[in-house]
Parts: sequence; C-alpha cells; structure tokens
Amino acid sequence: MLFDQALHMRASTRRIVFQAAVVFLILLWATAIAPEPPARISISPRDLVRAVTIGRSSLIDLCLIEQVDPNGRDTHGRTPLLIATSRQDWKTARRLIDAGALVDHADEKGFTPLMAAAMHGNLEMFRAFLARLTNLHAEARCKDGRDLLGMALDGGNPEIIRTVTERLPLMPQWRTSTRRALEAALLAGNKDQIRLLLGKHAAPPTPEGKRVPLVAYAIAKNDAPLFSTLMACGADPNTVLPTRCDKEFLALLPSKSLRSYIEEDRNVTVLMLAAGLGQEGYVRALLGAGADRTRATRHDKMLALYIAAETGQWRCTQILLGGGPSPDELRIEISLASQRVALIKNGVPMFRTECSTGRRGYSTRSGEFVITGKERNHRSTIYHVDMPYFMRLSCLDFGMHAGMVPNYPASHGCIRLPPEAARKFFSEIPIGTLVTVK
Repeated sequence: MLFDQALHMRASTRRIVFQAAVVFLILLWATAIAPEPPARISISPRDLVRAVTIGRSSLIDLCLIEQVDPNGRDTHGRTPLLIATSRQDWKTARRLIDAGALVDHADEKGFTPLMAAAMHGNLEMFRAFLARLTNLHAEARCKDGRDLLGMALDGGNPEIIRTVTERLPLMPQWRTSTRRALEAALLAGNKDQIRLLLGKHAAPPTPEGKRVPLVAYAIAKNDAPLFSTLMACGADPNTVLPTRCDKEFLALLPSKSLRSYIEEDRNVTVLMLAAGLGQEGYVRALLGAGADRTRATRHDKMLALYIAAETGQWRCTQILLGGGPSPDELRIEISLASQRVALIKNGVPMFRTECSTGRRGYSTRSGEFVITGKERNHRSTIYHVDMPYFMRLSCLDFGMHAGMVPNYPASHGCIRLPPEAARKFFSEIPIGTLVTVK
C-alpha cells in the first residue's frame, strides 16, 4: 500500500509540473504576439499657442486636459490669452484664465489682453482681467504710442472709458487720448467725466496742437456753453496764458492794446483776458469761481482792473472795482468844446460847472472812463504840484481835481475844477462812476 501511494504522489507531482509548464508557455506566447502599449504624447506650451492661433478647438482641449502651461509665447511675444482676446475668442480666453493664464503679460510692443478687451469694448472680459491684475499702470503706452484710454475710446464702451479714466494717475500734461476723451465728454455733456479728466491733469487742457488753454479760446470766441461747462466742472479760474500764444488765438482779439499786453508781458490770466475784451459775464463768473483780481503781470505789474480800464471796458472796470452806479442813475459828462462839466442823475442834469482841460500838446483824452480812486491831498509825481480832491480816471495818469480854471484849456491833460465843485464831486460821487469825455 505504501508503495502504491508513493507511485500515485509521483504521478500527481508530474501532472502539476506539466500543467505549470503549459501555462508558462501560453503566457510567453501571448506576450510575444500582443501589441505594444502606446507611447505617451509630448505636448508643449508652443502647441497651445499654435492651437489658439489657428483656432483648433480639439487641440486646445487636449492641451488644457494635459495641463500645458498657458503662458507660452509666439515669436512676437504673444501669449495664448493675448491671441484669443485679439481674435475676440472670449470663450477660449475665459478657459485660459481658469487654467492659470496671466492677464498682465504684454507682447513685444507692450500690448496686453486688457488693452484688447478695451479696444473691442467687451466690458465683461475687461472687468475679469482687471480683477486679476496685480499692478495696473493705466498711463502706460505701447511702443506705437497708443495707451489704454485711447483703445477704450476706440472700443466706445462708456463704462470702460470711465473706469480707465478713474485709474489714471495725476498727469503733468494732456495727451492725445485724454484730449480725445475730453472732447467726447464735452460733446456728450458728460460733466462727471469732464470733471474727472480736469482733475487728473496739473495743466489746463488745450486744443490739439495748440498752446493756449481751451478756456481762453472759449472766452476769445465768446463760446458761452463751453466756458460755462468748463467752469462748472472745475477749470482753474486763474489759468495763465502761455508765453507764446497761437497766432489763431491772437487773431481773435480785436483790441490792439490787449494783444500787446498778451504778447509782450507774462502771467496774463484769463480774468485779464475777459476784462480786456469787455466780457462782463465771464468776468463775473471767474470772480465767482475764485479768480484772484490782485494778480499782476510779471513785467508791467498790470492787474485785470488796469487792463479793463485802459482798454476802455468801463463795465468790467466797475465789476473789478466791486461796483459802481449805473450810468442811468449817475454819471458825469465833460465837454471839451465848451469846457463844461455836468453831473447827471436819473437822466437829468443836476449840477453844472466850468472846467479847464488839456492845452495844446497835452490834450485830454476823450472816451468813457470810470473813477477808480480818490485822494483828498494828492501831489503829482510828474509835475510836483498839488491836486486837491483828486479823482483818478480808469487807473490812468490823469483825473479830475481842484485847480485854476480860466476860460480855455490850460492843464497838462487833467480836468481842472473850481475848488467848490471839486469838493462837491469828491464828496458826492462814488468810486465806479462813469465819466464821459467828448
């Protein structure tokens, strides 16, 4: 029995060994004839750039699935995001942002995805880019001179234009883009945008290619709507004209004396300009906005009052003096021919007296003047003689005063009055009263 059991065990062992050998051979055969495993495809960032450039959506999908770096660049330095936004492929742009594309990478010319969104007027993408920017320089320009505001103006989306303007830093000078923005805001009557643009510049706005400020052009052209809008939006009432003014601007000035002040002196303000032109409404508005009537020009020390007086703008002279009676209520008329003076109240002559005006070679000026100052005991600095009850006319070098009154012109240009008449005029006639010499 033991022998039979041993023989049976040997037979079982041989079967097991045989079966194992057969299985091994089958596996070896299967391995030999089976196909090789596929090789892993290598995808680079340049492939994603190429896919976005040609608009191959399937390849874009594969690149994003394989988590390819979305910030590769083409030969012009453009990223896939910049290429997509330039092509207005907003869906791909959104996917690239979600995949980690950086929104502030510019190409070799300085053009950015934010600029592309502004240029195409896409507010949604513009806001999406803006939210992911770490450091926005809204004033930055491309190599071709274009900037973000100019591109926003091309895009025409008012919300993007406003957003860009708000983020501009304080700028020393106006650019082509900010001038364009101001012109558009003025045309649309958008005072908030005008106010915002004026507040972003240290210098006053000028027309494109001109040196003279826009507010001065408005005064010279008598453009009341433009002037009123600029003043309401914060234009500086003490704006100074440039050292050299545009020829077109000077040609708008009818007064030769005013042109000479502007061409030959420095620090001429828009208040002086309005006063010299006799623009009463503008003078009042400038003073109301805070214009400094005590400012003087650099060389001749001229005030706005002096310029108004010397150019014969008696209404502006009264305003700059702080007031004066209406000529219908009170005025003085001097006749050079009859050597007589009349005090007229409410259109009726109330007092008449003789006078003595300038003799040959010292003729008294004719015209409309305003009493701009009084001095009880005045002494002439030119002729060194006393001139009691002196009343200066229009800030000039002559006036009315007490003196010898023959029956003919005898003065050096002043209007001499009998002492009693001079005393009466001095006490009863206020500064700002109109005096007509004819």
